[in-house]
Amino acid sequence: MQRLISSHPEAFIWGEQHGQLERVVDAVESLIGQSRDHGEAGRTEYAVSGYQGFMANLMPEPAAWREVFSEFCTRLFEVPDVRVWGFKEVRFDLDFATRLQRYLPDLRVIFIVRDPRDVLSSLDEWESRGWWTRADTELSFQHWKRIATSFLETGSVPVLSLRYEDFIADREAAARNVGEFAGLDPSGFDMTVFDHKVHNLGLQGDRELRSWQDMPIDLRYLVFDEGLRTTAKAYGYHL
Repeated sequence: MQRLISSHPEAFIWGEQHGQLERVVDAVESLIGQSRDHGEAGRTEYAVSGYQGFMANLMPEPAAWREVFSEFCTRLFEVPDVRVWGFKEVRFDLDFATRLQRYLPDLRVIFIVRDPRDVLSSLDEWESRGWWTRADTELSFQHWKRIATSFLETGSVPVLSLRYEDFIADREAAARNVGEFAGLDPSGFDMTVFDHKVHNLGLQGDRELRSWQDMPIDLRYLVFDEGLRTTAKAYGYHL
């Protein structure tokens, strides 16, 4: 999806930030709260007494923090000569998207969900390479359940939800859906991205993945979580 949208001459999608943007939003919203709860009295006193008053908690107004953070995001992610810009992230849910929408009101989200059994097969192959641990796999499944469950709800953020399997099965329909949602002419996409498999730095082509039946039971056990299975069923995955 990231490569498809970025292939369009009017769009560009940055990669992941390891979820760190959420920490930035946390900090900004904490500062806005501090400005609201303590800074207002300081601003009032400064207007009356100037520097002879109590200035210890004097802060810019909340609206200033919001405006500056909106500009920060825009300056950071926008790309010259493109209309549509954004980033890919695998750790954010609908709640975070709603928070970010406060600063980027035109925000749109494309959410892709995948059969957790195929996710597990992919992570199993990563584990076999030695740089990915079982703890990483377990955490990824916690993220899968949390994020997929969140996008079953509706809110103020426009969301296009797609199943990975449907996305790759009918690439023409996928391009039309994504183009319509993002405001991009589908004819501008390079459809060969579907033929060019890229799964890590320097790793392209097909991967040697174990089948579901060949994976050990202690690994397959991760999909037996009741909450995960309920969410998976809502997306049409009957585990």
